[in-house]
Amino acid sequence: MNKESILKRFLYFLLAFLILCIEQAPTIFVRVKDVRAVSLLILVMLLISAGALFLGKRMGLLEGFKTLYSLKAWGMIGLTYHGIYIVTRIGAMVMMWEGVSNSTNQEIIENAHMNPFVLITVTVIMAPIVEELIFRGLLMGRVFNPDSIVGLILSSLLFGLVHMPNSIGVWIIYAGMGFTLGTVYRKFQKLEYCIMAHMINNSIAVSMMLLLQLLAPYIK
Repeated sequence: MNKESILKRFLYFLLAFLILCIEQAPTIFVRVKDVRAVSLLILVMLLISAGALFLGKRMGLLEGFKTLYSLKAWGMIGLTYHGIYIVTRIGAMVMMWEGVSNSTNQEIIENAHMNPFVLITVTVIMAPIVEELIFRGLLMGRVFNPDSIVGLILSSLLFGLVHMPNSIGVWIIYAGMGFTLGTVYRKFQKLEYCIMAHMINNSIAVSMMLLLQLLAPYIK
């Protein structure tokens, strides 16, 4: 590996870090309630998501969502989601054994009391797109070789780390999710598969959260 290659990989790592910072910046304002502020926040997050897709396309990390126009693609997305579901259940069982009821990341989301449209935008749209660009696209696809086992393991651990794990069970959930998505990316090098599986997983989690909030007054 020559110096030019090392420098290029380092710059890709810095780009990944910069994009992560940009993604996190709007989340400072997720508690806003004013309709105009909510609308502006959603617009900013959608622009960040669109920018991430544009960057991924320009860098050759995304072929375009035309790759999803097949049963094979959705079969793989379905299998990826089920892989995520399995590691999530394993992590949840370990959390019960540890006596941990919730992850720090989940507690922050729940305690923020976000506007539902902000919650959906940040967790179902922006997070899957930007996080897959960072951890699978840039880290696995550019900083490392997509076939690299080291890249797969490190990107999975970093994915777990940014979700602020507070127990072994939570580590299993998020690092395991990263490992599942990374394995699929390593096999097919289709970032679109990872984005859609991530979106489906977060959509189900957010739907359950909103449903429980809606039913809370009647459950008491």
